[in-house]
Amino acid sequence: MLRQVLALVLVAGLSLSSVAARASDDPVARLDTLILAKDFDNAVKLAREAAEAGNVEVQFRLGLFFWHGVGLTQNYLEALRWTTLAALAGHEKAFAARKLMLPSVDAPNWPKVLDWCRQRMQKNAESGFNPALFAMAKSYSPDFGFENSVEEYYWASLAVAIGDTAARKRRDELTKKLAVTDAAKAQDRAAAWIEKFRSGKPPG
Repeated sequence: MLRQVLALVLVAGLSLSSVAARASDDPVARLDTLILAKDFDNAVKLAREAAEAGNVEVQFRLGLFFWHGVGLTQNYLEALRWTTLAALAGHEKAFAARKLMLPSVDAPNWPKVLDWCRQRMQKNAESGFNPALFAMAKSYSPDFGFENSVEEYYWASLAVAIGDTAARKRRDELTKKLAVTDAAKAQDRAAAWIEKFRSGKPPG
C-alpha cells in the first residue's frame, strides 16, 4: 500500500509543504490533502464527484486510484476510461499514462473506452461546454489509435466555430486530406449542430 501511495504522490507532483500552502476550496488541493493523510475513503468520494463534474486533473487522479486499487477495487478498465478522458482534455501526464495502461486492458475494449468518453463529452458539448468539442475531435485522431478524419474534421470545425483557436490548425490540416464532398457534408452537419445547440449562432 505504501508504494501505491507514493506512486500517487509522485505522479501527481505532491509534497506535504506544497499541499499545506494551498489552503483553498479547490478540489485538487483538497484531494492532495486527503491522499497525504491516507484518508482514501473520502479521497475517492471527492475524486468521483469532481471527476464527474469535469475537473480534468481529478479525472487523472481517479484513473490512478483505479489503476493502483487505492481506496477502491483495482480496475484497469476504469483506470483507462478516466485517464483517457483526461488525456482527451489535454492532460499531458494522462496522455503518457494511457499508453502505459493500454497493454493491461484487452484490445477489444480500447474503442469501447473511447466510445464511453465520447458519450460524456458529446453530452457536455451539447450542454454548452465548448472545450468538449475539440476533445471530441481528438478522440478521432491518430493519437488515440482509431482514426476517422471526417469525424475529426467535423468536431474540429465545431470547435473553431465557437472560437477555439487551438483547433484551427488541426482543422486546416484535415481540410487538405479530405475529399471535397466529405468536407462539404461535415460542414453541413456542423452548421446544423450550431443551429441546434448554440442558439442559431452561425459558425465563425
